[in-house]
Amino acid sequence: MEEKKDRFRERKPLFALALSLLLTGLGQIYNGKPRKGILFFVASLILPFLFLQLSVVGPDPTLIGFLVLSLVSDLGIFVWAARDAWKQAKRMEKNYKLRVYNRLYVYILLVIVLNLFAFGPILNWQKASSLALPYQMPTESMAPTVLRGDWIMADKRIDHASKNLGLKRGELVVFKYPRDKKLNFIKRIIGLPGDKIELRGMELYVNGIKWTVQGVPQLEGRGDENIKNGTIAFYEKGDSGTYRVFYLQGATRNDLSVSVPEGCCFVLGDNRDISADSRHWGFVPLIDIVSKPRLVYFSINPEGGVRWGRIGKLL
Repeated sequence: MEEKKDRFRERKPLFALALSLLLTGLGQIYNGKPRKGILFFVASLILPFLFLQLSVVGPDPTLIGFLVLSLVSDLGIFVWAARDAWKQAKRMEKNYKLRVYNRLYVYILLVIVLNLFAFGPILNWQKASSLALPYQMPTESMAPTVLRGDWIMADKRIDHASKNLGLKRGELVVFKYPRDKKLNFIKRIIGLPGDKIELRGMELYVNGIKWTVQGVPQLEGRGDENIKNGTIAFYEKGDSGTYRVFYLQGATRNDLSVSVPEGCCFVLGDNRDISADSRHWGFVPLIDIVSKPRLVYFSINPEGGVRWGRIGKLL
């Protein structure tokens, strides 16, 4: 019986580079170094994710620093793996003995399966995240604080041992939408259990104290992209600081007076006349608050381009 002959094939550096660009570590597998390829792939997932989780631990400068480390480690491992695959293929002998996994269909299968594992429905990064989570703002309901197209980093650490989860009136929160718990909304806490909330036209009162402190001067040529034509901007002062809110000029609005029940909070969007919030679908259970936004780490203008000036903005 004739023995099966070994097959030999030259390793092509450009092909090794292309495979590595498609999937981190695949170039090493093509070169017959599967352990090294697996190491690169795992590191490309774990290191950026670890730095991302650590970003919300500590003061605000730490947040920015760890976000930069997450980005640098992700890009660095990607470039390092691609360069290593290319150089390794150049160094190898032309009579490379083909392994059982050196098949085009294997490479294609690995690209599909591992990308689905890392970025598809197989691996749930939200459930795996215990400290920090990114969110994208899909609407203008939180302008001028959070704009449509902003990518924000939120802190998942909620103090369940403290009264009212340690939350403050006036701070931003991410919570489960009361009418569909699979969706997450971003709004501002206005009232906590026992508070009385009153809206009189464009003025906000919490427990009888007026939060609307003054109008925002809209000077010609100020170049503030957050203040748009047809809006009136006000400052409001809550327990966590002063922030700006929008109202539409000429819009009709109803006055409101409610008391917040136990175990719930009252939330509003900063873009008051276009925001769907507690005025429309009621109070938010405190147990449904999942995180607190900390920073805008990237921002894309829906009309095109990157809002470079918003990157790194603290919330």
